Amino acid sequence: SHQLTLDLNTVNKHLHLSEKNRVITATGTVQPYPDHPDRFDQWFQVLCRERVSGRCYWEIEWSGDVFISVSYKSINRKGA
Repeated sequence: SHQLTLDLNTVNKHLHLSEKNRVITATGTVQPYPDHPDRFDQWFQVLCRERVSGRCYWEIEWSGDVFISVSYKSINRKGA
């Protein structure tokens, strides 16, 4: 088992990271993250710092509505 760490440089400013960058919470307020070229500016997304390959699985806890996806590092992060 390996815990993934969320990348502070990619997190959308409407998402709050906590618990050593392992928990995401959607917020109604803009978070004071510094500007970064890797940051998602439109979609409420964040990437993990670690790269995964081969056979993987995730265990996720959530409440309310949630959208979960698996993305690649070169995904577009700016604009529509």
